[in-house]
Amino acid sequence: MPSSALGKFEGVMMRDVDRIIQTHSSIQNGTPGNMGLGHLTGAGVLLLCAAWELYIEEVIIESVKHSIDRCVSPDDLPNIVKKTISDYVRNSKHQLKPLTMAGDGWKVIYLEIAREWVTGLNTPKSNNINEGFHKILGIQNLSSSWTLGVKAINDFVTARGDVAHQGSDAGNIRMNVLSGTYKIQVCKCAIETDNALTTFLRSAFSPNTYTWNRRGV
Repeated sequence: MPSSALGKFEGVMMRDVDRIIQTHSSIQNGTPGNMGLGHLTGAGVLLLCAAWELYIEEVIIESVKHSIDRCVSPDDLPNIVKKTISDYVRNSKHQLKPLTMAGDGWKVIYLEIAREWVTGLNTPKSNNINEGFHKILGIQNLSSSWTLGVKAINDFVTARGDVAHQGSDAGNIRMNVLSGTYKIQVCKCAIETDNALTTFLRSAFSPNTYTWNRRGV
């Protein structure tokens, strides 16, 4: 089994995207041209990007929980993660925040950091993803696992932003681009992200077992 986050991405989230694609196909019924169906492709782009963003958010929380389960103390975490936690506590406006690190309190703080990052993520491009996953998990340059390169995801997220902020003024996105390009690219990057994370977690904490199973792309 892959991560729970990927399972949800490929199941519930992709199901909604596929329904939009199927609806477009049934209305068009083989007739060439967009027939004023740009609202459907636009909605499909928004849903697909929401699925990608939700996957990223949920898989980092899932990874943090696995990291916590495999650590006896915060000393077992990668150095960059220890620095992230230390800086977070030191910069807190609450003077008694360091006391919450006592015992297993560091686990609560660690999850708190991850959840705050998730709340602040609204542009799931490669630079934001790389920075967050490095500071919170310790994995460097996560997007290097994307065989399509960063441009595919970055351009797609930019297209989502155009649709979200400009509506029909953003221009028409053809259905074959949504279903034959964007969807394929995003799904491929999600699987490659999942594989990279389980390989990293295995090397960092569990040399004999994968956190979840790798998947073929």
